[in-house]
Amino acid sequence: MAVSLDKHERQILLLLQKDGRMSIVDIAQAIGVTEGTVRRKLARLFGEGIIKVAAVANPQAIGFNSPAIIGLKVDRGRVLEVAEAVCRLKEVRYAALTTGDNDLVIEGYWANNEELSRFLLDELPKVQGILETRTSLLLRLLKQSYDWGLPVEEEAQAKGAS
Repeated sequence: MAVSLDKHERQILLLLQKDGRMSIVDIAQAIGVTEGTVRRKLARLFGEGIIKVAAVANPQAIGFNSPAIIGLKVDRGRVLEVAEAVCRLKEVRYAALTTGDNDLVIEGYWANNEELSRFLLDELPKVQGILETRTSLLLRLLKQSYDWGLPVEEEAQAKGAS
């Protein structure tokens, strides 16, 4: 369920998606409000879990040479149970329930194929309810972006109001 963001919160969100290190002073100047207003808006956005700021590294640049996307076919009666168990595995960085050929898609990063193999052969089989896996090794990371913007209508409101 989407939360309601006011004009300034939408503008702050768009700015931070482009530069998560942008200062409160710079944000206030960019959207034409006081620093106090930005602090108050940020406190809400962080406090309610709407945003978080994190350093995002290129996994291959730091030694994770075997990133993979793994599609899972799951016992239909246990989809949520399996999803919760898979999300608890430390190697899993992304998990989503899906439609189509897979019931669940996960992504992880391993230093090498031996670590990936250990995960596939030793860790995943411990999760009851997984019927089948399909693993795709990622050869090269071409794009990694978290600059999603806002839904079209919301983004138009944020830009038009500045």
